[in-house]
Amino acid sequence: GSEIEETLDSSILDKMEDLKIPGLAAAAINSGRVVWIGTYGWANIEDQNPVTLNTPFMIASVSKPITATIITTLYVDGQFDLDDDINEYLPFSVRNPNFPLIPITFRNLLRHRSGIADDYEGFYKQYWDVAEGDPTTSLDEYLESYLDPEGTNYSSSKNFLDYEPGDHYSYCNTCYALLGLLAQQISGSPFEQLSQKILFSPLQLKETGWFLRDFGDKEPAMPYGLDDADKFVPYGQNGYPDWPAGQLRTSITDLSRFLSTYLSEGEIDGDNVINPVVIETLSPVIPDKGFHTWGLEGDGDGGLLYSHSGGDIGVS
Repeated sequence: GSEIEETLDSSILDKMEDLKIPGLAAAAINSGRVVWIGTYGWANIEDQNPVTLNTPFMIASVSKPITATIITTLYVDGQFDLDDDINEYLPFSVRNPNFPLIPITFRNLLRHRSGIADDYEGFYKQYWDVAEGDPTTSLDEYLESYLDPEGTNYSSSKNFLDYEPGDHYSYCNTCYALLGLLAQQISGSPFEQLSQKILFSPLQLKETGWFLRDFGDKEPAMPYGLDDADKFVPYGQNGYPDWPAGQLRTSITDLSRFLSTYLSEGEIDGDNVINPVVIETLSPVIPDKGFHTWGLEGDGDGGLLYSHSGGDIGVS
């Protein structure tokens, strides 16, 4: 009722003040239906643009379940097997130099168990920590330079872990960039076009895109930092070479449509948009084989929750 909503609104606004959050959008979904949705604060303080139901926000690593849904759709369509060696599909070879004979599989990448590492200090910092708009390096060029022994950014010690593929969980952005490239190679379409075809168009997502250029003159919510006087400072819009791992921008309306569909066995508005086998593969009802992409947590009552968070400069 409206009384509950007023209480919710005031507690959210209090929390935003405490945590210094300029703008926020949230939704609650129950049994595949949006039961509550709320928007607060500013998408852009300088331009006095309020957050609306259609404001695109950078969702950082929450992009990963979407990337996983797209590539897993190709798997369910019979285009590859989760336990295939990824090298069968790539234009260059990827092996952990510590275990050169053991193939890295799609399942290893999806589960963050490939033995590939993100070299933040040596490679990613220059991209992740600056706001310079869309990336200018192509996905295949960047990955080849990072993962191919002949590549300019290759390091056997920094780009790989001393763990056999499949053995050890280590959260990995490079792995999700690689899944984007693999989907591109298998489908023959650029990953951003494949995303439109498999997910964004069928779901009728209207404010969702991988690149700033997808939004024309409508700027997504501005990420902010704080100065010494706790005043908001616009950070600018950033982009990375490993974009399928964390560069999607989407509105609360669109993200809610994705999650509603996920919670309704792939159906929305009477259409089957996501194959239920994709959903069961990525978030099995009984997680006996482990899980892919999503994090798994207890809810305190003996139930299990799949979740994914994301963080970036000025974004949480």
